[in-house]
Amino acid sequence: MESDIKRVFRNALFAMAVVAALPAPLSGWELPARALRDYIDAARRRDCAAVVAALSARSRELAVAAVTDRSTLERSFCDYSPATAKLPDFETNRIRVERVSGTTALVSASYTYDRFFGFFGRGRSRYTYALSFEDGTWRVDLTESLDPESRPNQDRRAMFLVQQVYSALRSHARSSGTLTDDAAVIRAQMPGFQFPEIRSGVADPAAPPDTPYVALGPAGACICISLRSASGTLVMVKLPPEGSQATYQYGRIPSACDDQPLARSYYGSTSGIR
Repeated sequence: MESDIKRVFRNALFAMAVVAALPAPLSGWELPARALRDYIDAARRRDCAAVVAALSARSRELAVAAVTDRSTLERSFCDYSPATAKLPDFETNRIRVERVSGTTALVSASYTYDRFFGFFGRGRSRYTYALSFEDGTWRVDLTESLDPESRPNQDRRAMFLVQQVYSALRSHARSSGTLTDDAAVIRAQMPGFQFPEIRSGVADPAAPPDTPYVALGPAGACICISLRSASGTLVMVKLPPEGSQATYQYGRIPSACDDQPLARSYYGSTSGIR
């Protein structure tokens, strides 16, 4: 009897030791982080097929539509990232789960970059990826960055058009010393770019999308460029006299062009709708 008890006790200890040696199951928050880490690692070892396989179904559809053949697709997406860095440049030891909600998750990873072409050393930034739970696994969802009709891409296109008008007006101001709302003069500053219709005044919620509006401020002291994105977002950039900081604002914008600065400093192509 005593030997039976010892044997049962010994077997129980052995079972406990085996269980303790097994790896702990990953929590719901750890799984999306591992999926993003595996995605980056695949790019680092140039396993391009695994990179594409890690994408959501919708992301793969959009990716296929964007390139000509599968070999080009895999090579392109081994490096592709919506951030200002290539995918293999991301750091897998700095991955952070920001949010998990049902079948979607937001997971960020850090990357390093050259500050001003390396003259100021290296900087570090983060980009947040969206992931979706499909077919029993977490997959990287690049829909927002790949779909030309997604809201971020619509807003990005709107800011690009505003930037072209801003560049033309800044160029004219530097050469002439004056600001103008003349559409013909604006077009003449950038003959290689096909501007859409340029209207006078300030854009409002009823304005046609991706149509720049230009308005002079009081006594020609500043000029306002405004536009309604295809997403419905209104944006305005205010160009003051030479030597002053341009400003911009999006969402709610003034209904008229006055001489008051807007909410944010404007730095050209690096300023966006967020």
